[in-house]
Amino acid sequence: MLCSDGTKKLSFGGSIKDGDLVIVYEKRDVMKAVKVSETSVLQNRFGVFKHSNWIGKPFGSKVLSNKGGFVYLLAPTPELWTLVLSHRTQILYIADISFLITYLEIVPGSLVLESGTGSGSLTTSLARAVAPTGHVYTFDFHQQRAASAREDFQSTGVDSLVTVGVRDIQGEGFPDEYSGLADSVFLDLVLLFTLH
Repeated sequence: MLCSDGTKKLSFGGSIKDGDLVIVYEKRDVMKAVKVSETSVLQNRFGVFKHSNWIGKPFGSKVLSNKGGFVYLLAPTPELWTLVLSHRTQILYIADISFLITYLEIVPGSLVLESGTGSGSLTTSLARAVAPTGHVYTFDFHQQRAASAREDFQSTGVDSLVTVGVRDIQGEGFPDEYSGLADSVFLDLVLLFTLH
C-alpha cells in the first residue's frame, strides 16, 4: 500500500479502510489475502468476522469473532504477499529475492527491467526496493498473467512503481526506449537452452 499523497513511499502505518487489502493471519502457515468491504464477513473455524469491525483499526490488530476466536490483520508487505499470492507460475521466495536484490545492487531510485512477471512475487519486492523514486518495468508473454499481475500490483499498492507489459522478451528483447537506462535486468526465460 502506498501513501495517498503520491510520494510512492510504501507505508503501512495508517488504519485499515474499506477497499484495503489485508493479510488475515489465522495461525502459523494459515494466511489469506482479503479485500476489506464494509458489508462483507469472513467466516472460518474461529467464527464470523465482520469487515466493518476491521475498518479504522491499525494494521497488526488482533480482532475477535462472534465466538471469541481471533485473527490478526496484517499489512500486505512483499514478504507476506509472497506467501499468500495466487501461484500462476513458480515463484521466488524471500530468501532468494533478498539475495537477488542485494547481488543486483537494486536501491531506491533504480530502474529495473524484468522478464517473466509470472505471479509477481519478485516484482512486488523489486518495487519496494526501488521506492520511492525508482521504477520496475516487467514483461510477460502471457496476456492473462500480465493482466492478473497488474491487478495484484494495484491491490498491494505498488502499481505506481511498476509498469506491466505484454512482450516475448526472449524473442523480441526489451523495448528500445529502455536501452542503456536500466540499472538492473532480471531474466526469467522460458526456453533458456535455445539462447545462442
